[in-house]
Amino acid sequence: MTRTFGRYGFARGSVSPLFFLLLALLSLLSEQNGAAEEATYLDSLLARAEQLRLYDDPYWWILLHYKNSLFGVRSLVDDPDFFLAADGKRNPQAELEATLRGFFQTDREEAGKCVCRFIARFTWLEEQLGSDLSRVPIAECPAFDETIKKINPASATMIFPTSYVNSPASMFGHTLISIETSAKSKLMAHAVNYSATGVDRNGFLFAFKGIFGFYEGYFSILPYCQKVAEYSDINNRDIWEYPLHLTEEEVLRMLRHLW
Repeated sequence: MTRTFGRYGFARGSVSPLFFLLLALLSLLSEQNGAAEEATYLDSLLARAEQLRLYDDPYWWILLHYKNSLFGVRSLVDDPDFFLAADGKRNPQAELEATLRGFFQTDREEAGKCVCRFIARFTWLEEQLGSDLSRVPIAECPAFDETIKKINPASATMIFPTSYVNSPASMFGHTLISIETSAKSKLMAHAVNYSATGVDRNGFLFAFKGIFGFYEGYFSILPYCQKVAEYSDINNRDIWEYPLHLTEEEVLRMLRHLW
């Protein structure tokens, strides 16, 4: 059997190693071009956000809890994980830029985590920038969507349990929000609760730390019927309910921020 060789010594009908090398080079160039295109696209988003001055928008300040003080702008949130920029606690513009960059990370998994962590920021920026965020590597959060599907929010009510004699600390009362479904059933509603974790048994120390904010606070969501049992049935506290005039979209926006 004879084999015919071409000009460069490769058997006719076989695939040249040069062919694979060319494919690898083309693939590398394609990836580089794609990365460059994404970088250019991100730059255009940053420029548009700068042009619109989104970092000065009142809603951006609400999302980050920024306040003006004697010492300049600062966020009321103390958790460093809440910010993506090193100076994000005091710099709304730097935090907005870092947020957009976080959505466009080259690591798709990390970009998806960033979108899911800050779903309220992502949704608002998408609204403000039109559909420009459609090219984010992962522009969805399945965990949030599944939670919202379970809660099925339709309306919200502010809940205020009054004080009771056996607990002096309860004289300040407590405020939480009930998220109702379209069925308007209290048994199916969820309570959004924010409370401090205080374990001091010394009454003076407990009062001092509680008043001046030395305890860490945490959010929680649980069935509203459990809170009713805790406040009314166990502690014999009256519960006042104040329906909030919020649309379903506004309730959903509140839950995005809570998430």
